Amino acid sequence: MTGIHGDTIVIEHRTLGEPDVDGETKESMTACTVEGCSVQPVTNAGDVLFEQDIIIGRWRVIGPQGVLVSDLVDGDDTIRWNGKAYRLSSAVQEYMPADGLGSHSEFYMMEDHR
Repeated sequence: MTGIHGDTIVIEHRTLGEPDVDGETKESMTACTVEGCSVQPVTNAGDVLFEQDIIIGRWRVIGPQGVLVSDLVDGDDTIRWNGKAYRLSSAVQEYMPADGLGSHSEFYMMEDHR
C-alpha cells in the first residue's frame, strides 16, 4: 500500500500454555499483520528527573478503516514496525461515526526496551 496509510505493523501476542510433566510452562507466540496503517512521529512525552529532561519518543498509529485494533492488541504485546520492537503507550481508541464512514483505531506506541 502507498501513501499515508502505507505502513504495516505486526502484533506479537505471547501466551503461556499448560505446564508439562516437569512443571515448566511453554510460551507460544501468535503474530497478526495489520496492513494499511499510518505511523507518524509525535511530540515526545517527557519527564524531569534530577533537573534533566527525559525524552521518550512516541509514534501515533492510525489503523485501516474498519479494523478494530483493540481486539488485536493488549498491553503485554510487542508491536513490530520498520524492524524495531514497540509497545503500547496508550489505550487503543476506536473512532466509529454514526454513518460508519471513516471508522478506525488510533493508539500511541513507544520503543520496547523490555
